[in-house]
Amino acid sequence: LNFGVRYEYPSSAAEIREHATNFVPGYGPVIVGTNRIVDIDPTLKGPASLISRTAPFTLPLSGVHSDKNNIAPMLGFAYAPRDAGTVLRGGFRMAYDDLFNNVPASMALSAPYNLQTSQTANVTQPGKFPWAIGFDQNVPLISNFGKQGPGTPTTGVLTFQGIDPDLRSAYMYQYNFGIQRRLGPAISVEADYQGSSGRNLGVFIDVNQPSVIVRDPTKRGTAAPNEQLFPYNHFGKAQIAKSIGNSNYNGLVTTLRYQGWRGTYVQASYTYGKSLDYNSSYFGSANFPGETGAPVDSTNLRLEHGPSAFDIRHRFSLVYVAELPMIAWNNVFARAALDGWRISGVTTLQSGYPFTVVTGGPDSSGFNQANAGTMTMPSAGDRPDLTRPGPVPQNNRNPDAAFDTTFFAAAFAGRVGTSGRNQYYGPGLANYDVAIGKSFPVGEQVRLQLRGDFFNVFNHTNFANPVNDMSNANFGKITQTLGSAVATSVGTTGGPIGGPRLIQLSMRIQF
Repeated sequence: LNFGVRYEYPSSAAEIREHATNFVPGYGPVIVGTNRIVDIDPTLKGPASLISRTAPFTLPLSGVHSDKNNIAPMLGFAYAPRDAGTVLRGGFRMAYDDLFNNVPASMALSAPYNLQTSQTANVTQPGKFPWAIGFDQNVPLISNFGKQGPGTPTTGVLTFQGIDPDLRSAYMYQYNFGIQRRLGPAISVEADYQGSSGRNLGVFIDVNQPSVIVRDPTKRGTAAPNEQLFPYNHFGKAQIAKSIGNSNYNGLVTTLRYQGWRGTYVQASYTYGKSLDYNSSYFGSANFPGETGAPVDSTNLRLEHGPSAFDIRHRFSLVYVAELPMIAWNNVFARAALDGWRISGVTTLQSGYPFTVVTGGPDSSGFNQANAGTMTMPSAGDRPDLTRPGPVPQNNRNPDAAFDTTFFAAAFAGRVGTSGRNQYYGPGLANYDVAIGKSFPVGEQVRLQLRGDFFNVFNHTNFANPVNDMSNANFGKITQTLGSAVATSVGTTGGPIGGPRLIQLSMRIQF
């Protein structure tokens, strides 16, 4: 029986001592360590238009209030009844996560010490405007293009990244229970339940998301006569990291092991699991289509609840090591040439990853969350409506029509479509890695090993997820293999598991 308690202080970037501004909901941008609220004089331009007001509080120098109650208990047990062939195991732990350095560091990129301006066609500028405007800081920081009313500006052009002053440390409950049974001197079986629950997970929320007055539901929310109303109309997008996300995983793992003659080892396992969350990454992930990390409607987080971007429902894995040939050779030359070879490998079969269908193109809802990629988040599109009830027909074996695209239609003006997050699954994976090698004695303490590794030995084609963007001409089609898609997104050429066949030959001296 093992029991422990750990006390953790939250960890973050180096303490921000100056030149940083946090965006405090209800007040706006506040310089850290002070009670000064940053505002804009609409009669001036550029840095000269920045002014300050007094807040009824002083913001901590770190920009957030400390979280000092992170106690992490853990408990584990293993019990073997008198029947020596059975073992029961279980455990529970609570663990905390550190905060990414670039989350608090993003406060140093905000006004008044840095100006990040966002000029948007049909929002802060007419439909077409010169490139120079996007790089000119000596411009009005409050746009008068597209007025909400007489003399009322639509929005500001300064963008902010900040942290909820009451941000809490993310933590997780992890628990498991299993039973292992020996069936003989060389075989054992095991069944384990594994679960976890994440709390206070980080989600970026745009606290300056506009509401939309819908006067023409057939048009986008940003297009006249529809109007956007901003909570802080002196500023643009204000992405604040909040600890409001949750996650949940439950899985059953069954395992069969054999360890027998001449070092032969075989392990086969099957996992059936399900992972749900509100976002699968603080900053989103280019590896998973539509997974931006930020909600499409910051005022309705429930729309984000769905399968995790890494949710794999079924996974089978086979690991083996065997000596070849398993024959007692009588001839000394045959024994030297043919004995001592070892074959090993890993076989992986699993179901596909989920994906989200997005409309792409211009912002259709008017919430300013679609195609709003920033340094903290990749861009994405709004979600479409489902045109009829029932599951969307899918055929991942047909790259030209992986799913029925007629089930989707763009949703407009002031709302998010009915097609949910990560509701569709792409092709599965079948991968076979094999290695074969032989070790030769070169002296009393030196051996020479020859080895060949064959990754995806059968060169089985594993398809990537289909194109999920309705504005793409290939919408609904599979245009990449898993290897090329992931290798491109992470900037590698070797390819991940499931990529094309790779053969690696090596020679190693052991001494």
